[in-house]
Amino acid sequence: MFNPIQIAAKGSRPKKGATRRSTPQPKRNTPWWLWLLVPAILALFIYGLTQLNQVKPQPKPVEKVKVTPKPAPATKAPVKKEDTAAAPKKDTFEFYQILQNSEVDTSHVDAYQSTPRGEQDFYYMLQAASFRNPEDADRMRARLILAGLVETDIRKTIGENQQPWYRVVLGPYLSRSKMNRAEDKLASMEISPYSYRVNKE
Repeated sequence: MFNPIQIAAKGSRPKKGATRRSTPQPKRNTPWWLWLLVPAILALFIYGLTQLNQVKPQPKPVEKVKVTPKPAPATKAPVKKEDTAAAPKKDTFEFYQILQNSEVDTSHVDAYQSTPRGEQDFYYMLQAASFRNPEDADRMRARLILAGLVETDIRKTIGENQQPWYRVVLGPYLSRSKMNRAEDKLASMEISPYSYRVNKE
């Protein structure tokens, strides 16, 4: 049978008759004085360590610090009765008593009377946007109606260039509070309206 291991082993064997000569390695000769130098260095090192262990550290001289005693706290002298009598008395405020006893003359002052508010002769209006294209105005009006702003209308006006503008307006509102509610809703939709007044017909 074919065995690749045996073939490899056969190929690695040297051929008959051929011998390999190995070159002898030269012997290293150490000099005689090296054998004496190394132990001498070790002996000197050990001797130096023993001499360092025998040296005692010298204590540092302590400096003498002079301590001065603190002065005794001064005792307060007893307060005599004469001193207390000479001390000024605290101010007393008599504001409340003066106010109760005083009178203010109001005969020359007329009583305030509110002026009657007449009937409002105008309406509040809001303009949400204006467009050149009527389809854009219709889209804006539909968006406002879906948001709950029912009082929405489109008004056609002619500009300076004789070109039409389609304004999306809200109103009329009788009170300013109703107009402010609609204005807040437009602001939440990121629309900044323009407010104006229209006279009643």
